Amino acid sequence: MILQPQESSIVKLCLKDTRENISEIFFQPTISSHDIEIHPALHTVKNSCFPTVIRNLGNTAIHFNKGQVFGEATPSFLLKTNENANDKNICGSPNNNTPMCNLITPSEDILKKRKDELSETDFKLEHLNSDQKQLLLETLLDRSAAFSKSLKTIGCTDRVIPTFNFRSHNPIKTLPFEIPHAIQGTIKEELNELIEAGLIHRNISQWSSPMVLVKKKQNPTNPHKPASYRMALDLRLLNTILENSTYPLPKIPTLINEISKYPFYTTIDFCKAYWQILLPEEMQDVLTFTTPFGTFASRRLVFGLKTAASIFRALVDLLIDELKLSGTTGIYAYQDDIVIGAHSFQEMHNKIRSVLDILIKYNLTLSPEKCVFFKSTIDYLGFNISHNKIQPITSNILKITSFQPPRTVKQVRRFLGLCGFYRSLIPGFAELTECLTELTRKNVPFQWTPTHQEAFKKLQDVFFTKPFVRLPDWDKPFVLNTDAPGQAISGILLQEHEGKLHPISYYSKTLSNSERNYPAIKLELFAIYKSVHAFKTYLYNTNFKILTDSKPLLHYKKIASPTDIVSRWLLYLSEFQFTCEHIPGKENTLADFFSRFPVNRTEISNIPQDEQELILPVVETHCNTINAISDTSLEISTSTWLKEQADDTQTNEIIQLLKNPSLKDSNNIRGFYIDPTTHILMFKSHRKSQAELIVVPKSLQHKALDICHISHTGLDKTYQIVSNRYYWKGVYIDTKNFVLSCEQCIKNKSFTPKHAPPQSNRIPTRPGDYISVDIKGPLPNSGYVLTVLDHFSKHIVLYSLKNITMADQAKF
Repeated sequence: MILQPQESSIVKLCLKDTRENISEIFFQPTISSHDIEIHPALHTVKNSCFPTVIRNLGNTAIHFNKGQVFGEATPSFLLKTNENANDKNICGSPNNNTPMCNLITPSEDILKKRKDELSETDFKLEHLNSDQKQLLLETLLDRSAAFSKSLKTIGCTDRVIPTFNFRSHNPIKTLPFEIPHAIQGTIKEELNELIEAGLIHRNISQWSSPMVLVKKKQNPTNPHKPASYRMALDLRLLNTILENSTYPLPKIPTLINEISKYPFYTTIDFCKAYWQILLPEEMQDVLTFTTPFGTFASRRLVFGLKTAASIFRALVDLLIDELKLSGTTGIYAYQDDIVIGAHSFQEMHNKIRSVLDILIKYNLTLSPEKCVFFKSTIDYLGFNISHNKIQPITSNILKITSFQPPRTVKQVRRFLGLCGFYRSLIPGFAELTECLTELTRKNVPFQWTPTHQEAFKKLQDVFFTKPFVRLPDWDKPFVLNTDAPGQAISGILLQEHEGKLHPISYYSKTLSNSERNYPAIKLELFAIYKSVHAFKTYLYNTNFKILTDSKPLLHYKKIASPTDIVSRWLLYLSEFQFTCEHIPGKENTLADFFSRFPVNRTEISNIPQDEQELILPVVETHCNTINAISDTSLEISTSTWLKEQADDTQTNEIIQLLKNPSLKDSNNIRGFYIDPTTHILMFKSHRKSQAELIVVPKSLQHKALDICHISHTGLDKTYQIVSNRYYWKGVYIDTKNFVLSCEQCIKNKSFTPKHAPPQSNRIPTRPGDYISVDIKGPLPNSGYVLTVLDHFSKHIVLYSLKNITMADQAKF
């Protein structure tokens, strides 16, 4: 097995020399490598094997050979137990008389309390019909051991055993914070409740951290309920010497996509999640904290420890892995928020029973008030999720649409942060926010202009329409539409459904100053490269189609002598299977539309809710024309050519000679001819190209140069365009003067003055070590003067010279 850098994998480990049927073991890793992370834990054994999570923390791949030893396994019945049989039901130190709520196997008293404090009204099931409600309610009440409503009845597990590695073993000790008198009573009540629940105990240690109380979020369903507090420790100083834990969290976009493929959802939340993980005794001393009422040590994992989230995430992963092995899928989690997805009520009911059973097995409990059962739409991680549809939650939309125009850079950053969380749902996000992002850059003065106000309002209008994307159908091909309007690049991943293209995800990027200087064709290729890279998880190993309004990109594989950076782009794109199709610029209603077209709030507000979904028409891509930017004011009509050539003395003379058959062989008209269709005077070039050129009269030469220099190219490029279209004597000199005097080119060109590199001065150490010689002249009536300077003594000698030949200078 090969484990790539920063990758996690579920590995199936097998026991050696199993001579009896062992159902449960305690696994202790022994593999010696700082780059491998494996947590010790209690595992259920099936067919002499059990799963565990292994993570590669290093920067290189790790190879595991077959038969490699990862650790030691001890049967659970051989683990040390207390002599007193009653002690197996409490979590306490033998030297401490304080009873604790439970340890792995809760006592009958705890189970009874959990059952007594649970009632039907704790579950919100009004949306279900009577049969569904009755069936689900029976299941929940029968498994009351999986729920708790107070600290005294919360769970306690050693399914994972927290381990901490410190950079220094010198004890950290800090003084307690001053606590306002008004909340000292609250602190005392909180401490007494924790002591009665057995979660903390009095302790004297060389380690100490101050305690803080964090005010909990007010429950919107009960606004009159007094504010409650969560006890936490200020562990900032302890965290500085604690080694980081790199246990991975799932990527939110990936998690959201997986969840939204189900039509029904159940969300469950743990009760005091961190408090349910038992700390080893040697770690309890480290987490001693100070209060105005004494020092205490925590027996459970506490909020504020920087590795706490990783430890709890490892616990949740182990639970989900065990559920998968038993055939229960569709369980997803981010920290302590677990989502169960299902396609029917019966499937959901079975999954809920399986989840509750495994929670009871490891003595973990949920908060019934925070659980939501069998919903068709849920708010999760800032997104409103329904079947195959993802959009921002309503509360965040209201925050964005009611945001007042920023008055400081900090407010701009806050607004962009709110919107940026949903950038995968917003088409052309980078270009929409380009001018706002500019305000947040260093050394840029804050000045709110109408341009910023327009961008701000446009971004709010996008959220007013509730942007959303749909879930991809992996059996259908993808379509990628890209655009590079100038200040940013954008890409839209789409799929066709019922004759229409539906957005799957959006990508955009604001261009840096150097990237904005790319030629148009290179910028379009850059947009394709970045969009494919952003949607790699969707497009890799699939056949997809790229729509672009740049027709030259259809032949991207034939680029001759590409630069290094373009070569890297092409090399990366060669890993994917796709075809490019040209979509004319005027029909590019996808990426180009979203990045340029303004949204009108008043019009959208009149659209019915069911019609506000973003459905895009399929665009035909068989057009063979190229749409280039043109300026009709620069076009020269045929009648203008005929009139000006007739009025010009030189061109009219050539025309008259061509009309006189007896003078056709004259050297003065060699190469000239009159076009039989337009009757315009033409010139056939004698170069290899044999180009047919329009003869330009004096009055139209400036106009012709304007047409050829419309893109403000350099001299060589402009002359190449002119010489392939027009002819007149002195065309190169006129083109050169025109380009060098172009006002727009002069403004855009950056002049970098050339500076000589810094010179190092030689420091003399003695007389005669460093001497400089120079000649001054010619002088009136004196010829020349030879100067000799000693840099150490500053002594100077002057010699008179009649001539400055080498022979005369050598005499001195």
